Amino acid sequence: MLSLKEVNSYYGASHVLHGVDLEVKKGEVVALLGRNGMGKTTMIHSIIGFVKKVQGEVLFEGQNMAGLQSHQIARKGIGIVPQGRRIFPNLTVTENLTVFANMKGGEWDLERIFTCFPRLKEREKSHAGNLSGGEQSMLSIGRALMRNPKILLLDEPTEGLSPLMVGEVMDVLLMLKETGMSMLLVEQNISTALSVADDVYIISKGKVVYHDHPEKLKNNMDIAYQHLALSS
Repeated sequence: MLSLKEVNSYYGASHVLHGVDLEVKKGEVVALLGRNGMGKTTMIHSIIGFVKKVQGEVLFEGQNMAGLQSHQIARKGIGIVPQGRRIFPNLTVTENLTVFANMKGGEWDLERIFTCFPRLKEREKSHAGNLSGGEQSMLSIGRALMRNPKILLLDEPTEGLSPLMVGEVMDVLLMLKETGMSMLLVEQNISTALSVADDVYIISKGKVVYHDHPEKLKNNMDIAYQHLALSS
């Protein structure tokens, strides 16, 4: 469904991604792990078109999207849950959701969002700026789903959340996985990521340094200690 082939990305003269290969198959959840500053968000931004200088191929359903504008890429069926959530604090929950709705419709509408996210239903008339961090993360995911995407790119959806709220957000991701939603999940928390992922990549200094099934990584934690700065 989505594949990166020999992708090199640049911010001005700064070369950030170095020959990256990655694949997300239909219905699969792929976790992208790495420490801060290693290129995870740059990879997400390269896929969605926020990085302007990208070499190599960013293929979605067989079409190379490198060089397209971000709005063109989004219309092809790629949704993003950005780092920091970036909800509109002065709009209500309902307004945040409907402003991004796909005018062509689809299976994800306001009713289904509220069914799958009962906490958002409870807060539907509240301003988004008054929500907890976990509720804002759910709102950001719901907002992306209102575009009825074929794949979701999630950049640190559990960042800064309490363990309780991390668990609730991960329950949402597991629910989406059961619906067959394809996802590329950027995470620093290895246990969180491996609990939902079908495949895992580790990136370090702009290069993919590890790729295997989650169970293999669980059984080879030396790799995690080496590249994710975990304490033994």
